[in-house]
Amino acid sequence: MNTEELGESLKKVEEAMDEIHEAEVREKWLGWLALSTGLIAVLAAIVGLFETQATSKTILAKNEAILFQSRESDQWNFYQAKSIKGHIYEVNAKLFPAHSDDFKKMSDKYNDEKKEIKDKADGFEKMVEGKNKESERYYEQHHVLAFAETFLQISIALSSIAALTRKKGVWYVSILMSLVGAGSFLYGVFR
Repeated sequence: MNTEELGESLKKVEEAMDEIHEAEVREKWLGWLALSTGLIAVLAAIVGLFETQATSKTILAKNEAILFQSRESDQWNFYQAKSIKGHIYEVNAKLFPAHSDDFKKMSDKYNDEKKEIKDKADGFEKMVEGKNKESERYYEQHHVLAFAETFLQISIALSSIAALTRKKGVWYVSILMSLVGAGSFLYGVFR
């Protein structure tokens, strides 16, 4: 082998080494891409869990509000029944003056019972308002968490595209989307 051939062989070896080095660099960022995609997927799963819980809590609070609304309605119906009975005794006291003291006592008894029933109905009304507000709060949280989950899923899709196309720019956009998703998640949980 002469020196020219040896020089060409060394040049080819150097080019092959450069290609190997470039492949290693490329593989290194692909490793980071895979790691970030895995972490984003874990965060998306956690956000999905929180979003599902917010949805369940929304429905549960709304159901409790309906239950308390029913109980409030029952109390108002009971109040009306006592009112009618009290009025009947008041009318009887006027129609039958000989027994007016007995009818007055019964009328007063029903009026006293009405106060207690009204207080219970008012208590249920406050519970209905509280549960409706709680349901609305969870419903708003559900929307924020659904927004976060969507951005994280888009981020995962962009990471896949970055891996297939070997374009770092797409990966950077994916990271940006995941930061928006993570920020939305934190806002939804801690607001």
